[in-house]
Amino acid sequence: MRKGLASMLAIACIAVVAEAAFPPTPWGGKVTSENCLRDYPRPQMVRNDWTCLNGDWDYAITAVTNTPGRPAKWDGKIRVPFALEAPLSMCGGRLLNPDEYLWYTRDVELDPRPGERILLHFGAVDFRAIVYLGHDEVAIHEGGHLPFTVDLTPFARKGVNALTILVWDPTEDYVQSCGKQAFKSSTCFYTRVSGMWQTVWIETVPEKHIADYKVDTDIDKGEVTLTFNVDGLVYGDREEGVVEIYPMSLRGTFRPGVPVTFRLPAPVSLWSPESPALYHFTARFGKDDIKGYFGMRKFEKRRDAKGVLRFFLNNKPYYVMGTLDQGWWPDGLLTPPSEEAMEFDIQTLKKCGFNAMRKHIKVEPLRYYALCDRIGLLVLQDMPSRGADCIAPFHADSVKGYGLYREEVKGIMDLLMKVPSVVMWIPYNEGWGQHGQNLTHTTLDFIKRYDPSRLVDGPSGWNDFEGGECLDPADAPKKLTRLTTVHLPDGLCEAADVVDYHYYPGPAMPPVNSRRVPFLGEFGGLVTSKDIEKTYLGLMDKLGDLAEKGLGGSIYTQSTDVEFESNGLLTYDRKVLKYHPETLKTAHAAIIRRAVGE
Repeated sequence: MRKGLASMLAIACIAVVAEAAFPPTPWGGKVTSENCLRDYPRPQMVRNDWTCLNGDWDYAITAVTNTPGRPAKWDGKIRVPFALEAPLSMCGGRLLNPDEYLWYTRDVELDPRPGERILLHFGAVDFRAIVYLGHDEVAIHEGGHLPFTVDLTPFARKGVNALTILVWDPTEDYVQSCGKQAFKSSTCFYTRVSGMWQTVWIETVPEKHIADYKVDTDIDKGEVTLTFNVDGLVYGDREEGVVEIYPMSLRGTFRPGVPVTFRLPAPVSLWSPESPALYHFTARFGKDDIKGYFGMRKFEKRRDAKGVLRFFLNNKPYYVMGTLDQGWWPDGLLTPPSEEAMEFDIQTLKKCGFNAMRKHIKVEPLRYYALCDRIGLLVLQDMPSRGADCIAPFHADSVKGYGLYREEVKGIMDLLMKVPSVVMWIPYNEGWGQHGQNLTHTTLDFIKRYDPSRLVDGPSGWNDFEGGECLDPADAPKKLTRLTTVHLPDGLCEAADVVDYHYYPGPAMPPVNSRRVPFLGEFGGLVTSKDIEKTYLGLMDKLGDLAEKGLGGSIYTQSTDVEFESNGLLTYDRKVLKYHPETLKTAHAAIIRRAVGE
C-alpha cells in the first residue's frame, strides 16, 4: 500500500503534461469524429442491425476521493475509441493517474420491445469500467484487453437515455496486465493508455440469439465442425438453426451447444500465408442471423525427412519468418487510426517476404486479425504481461495477480480461437510478470490442453524451467546471467512445444532436441544507420545456416520504430520503409528454402 501511494505521489507532478510528441501517420489527419473506425467490429460474427457509438462523448476527470457522484460539469469532448492520452482523442495528451477517475457520457436513443434484447458492446476499456444507464449501474468489467457485452434491456427506457462510463486505470500500480504501458515512456516502455480504446456499439437482437460459435477443422478428413452457443433459451427448447457454407452452398442444421460436422467438397481449399483461402457461412436461429467465416489449416510440430523437429503447416515443413509487432501508433497509441492503416502494416510485412508476426504484449481489434486472415499472415499471439520484472519468478511477489492473469489468458484464447491466422500462444515474455516455476508450468499445461489445435511457446526468452534458458536468481537484477537448463526426464510433462531464445543482434538458436522446436523469438534490433540493409543481410546469411540446421523460425525486432525505439523496418509514422522490400523478400525466401529442404 505504501509503495502504491508513493508511486502516485511521485507522478502527480506530471499529471497534465503530455508525453513527447511524435509525427502522425498519413491516416491520422484524415480521422474525424464522424468517420472514426466505422466498420462492424466482429468480422466473424456480423449482424446488419447495429449502431456505432464511436465519435464525440463528453468527458471529465475527477479525483477518486471526495467524488460525491457524476460530474456536474464536463471538461470537454473526447473522441471515442481513442484513449485519453492518444492525440486522436483530441484531449491534448492528458495523462490519467491512479488517483483519478475518467468519466464519459453521451445520450443514446433506445427502443425496448418485447422479444428483443438491447446489447451494448465494448471492444476494450483500460482498465476498470463501470457502466451506468440513467441512474442505474448496469455492469462492472475489469481487464484492459478484452471485449465485454452489457444487456441494457432491463434498464432501457424508450427514447433518449444517458449512457455514462466510469473508468479507473492504475497502469503500473496494480496487479493487472498492462503490456508496455508505463507512467513515463522511455526505451521500450510506451505512453500509457486509459479508457475506451476500441469500438463501442449497440445492437438489437432477438430474445433467442447466437452468442458465439466455435470452429474445429480437420484438413485430413476435409471436415469442419461448428458449435453454436445460443443465449435466451428456456427449458424444453428444441429449436434448430440453419447453416449455409459458401461458395458451395453446403447446408445443414444445428442444435445449440451441439457440434455439427460438414464434409467439404474436394478439393478442400487450405488456408496459408501463401494462399489465404477462406470459407464463408451464414447461420440462422429463429429470427437471428449472423455471417462468419473460417479457414481450413493445421499447424503442428513434426519431424522432417531428416528427423529434425520442425513446424509444419498443412502437413508440410514450414519456417516461420516474422517480426516483433508492437501495434503502437503515434496518433492512436494502442488504437490503429483506421482500417487502411492496419492493412498497410500487414501488407508491408508481406511485401518484405515475411509470413508471420509476433503480436507483442497486446491484443488487437478483431478487424486486425481478420485482415491477417484475408491477406495471409501467421500470428503468434502474446499474452499482455503485468510488467518487466525479470526476477519475478524467483520471488513470492510472482503470485500477485495470477488469478486475473489466468482469466485474461482464457478470455484471449476464447476471443481468438476462431481466427485461422493465430497459430501459437505465447503466455510469457522474458520473465515480465512471470509466475514461479510451478505456476508457469500450470499455465502452459492449461493452454495446451484448452486449445490442442495450436502450439504453445513457453516461455519466450529466459526463465524456461523445462529445457531452455533461465536467469540466475543469485545475480538478478544486477546482470542477466543465463543458465541453460536440461529437459525434464522422459515421462514428465514439458507443456510447451517450443524452446525460445532471445539474442541481440544474433542470430543464434537453442540446441536441436527431441521434444520442442528450436525458435529464435527475438533477434536483430538494428538501429537506423546508412549501412542498415547491408548489416541486415549479413544477419540473414547466418540465419540461413541456422535454419538449415533445425531452427524452426525467427522473429526480427521489429516492424516499426516506436516512440524512443529506432530499430524498426518502418519509421514510427509509417512514412519511410528503411529497406528495399524486394531485397528482403529475396533474402527471406532463400532462408525458407534452406529450412524446408527445397
